[in-house]
Amino acid sequence: PALTHWKMGQGAQAAIAGAERLIEDREAGRVDAAVKYLTTLSTSAMDRGSRIHGNIESILRREPCTPDPRDADAVAGARAWLNQQVREHGLRPLEVEAFLINETLGYGGTLDLIAELDGETWLLDWKTGKSVAWPDGRVYADHRLQLAAYANAGFIARIGDPQRYPLPAVTRFGIVHVTDGGTRLYEADVTERDWIAFRACLNLWDWQKNGGKAA
Repeated sequence: PALTHWKMGQGAQAAIAGAERLIEDREAGRVDAAVKYLTTLSTSAMDRGSRIHGNIESILRREPCTPDPRDADAVAGARAWLNQQVREHGLRPLEVEAFLINETLGYGGTLDLIAELDGETWLLDWKTGKSVAWPDGRVYADHRLQLAAYANAGFIARIGDPQRYPLPAVTRFGIVHVTDGGTRLYEADVTERDWIAFRACLNLWDWQKNGGKAA
């Protein structure tokens, strides 16, 4: 549901930003061009997020990183934030872009980062959207559900390796908001109720997928 809402918001913002162009396309009978304009803009944010994620992964792995010029400010801000965390809080990556599997419940996903900060183990997720939290700093509920799902995965899987690796014992959670104006960490208060809610969503999705019948 959150993704659907986000897509609608992206389409609305694109329509507002390109209102004059859309009117011209409509009056000229170029409906297909107007639709393509809106849908291309709405997916460009996802493409940007993927690019920035890839750059941050390279930085954490100490690999060469050449950002797309459109992402240069955001990536530079993320690099500066990571360097600050290393200096001031002893940041030490434990898992970077690790694939998680929960065989019992039948889901998987890729976490962005598990790292030590001030001696505690944090599960962190990068976000590049316009907002990740309410004005009082509370992280959005869908982000908490995602973190809860990651934390309760059964094991870490590695490509070409049959061994199942255990997750580090996570004690704190956070969303790292990466924007052109800088990078900020929002601590997420992930609770047992978030884990219960995620499992309810998973069950509802399965119910919907199977037309209300047992899987």
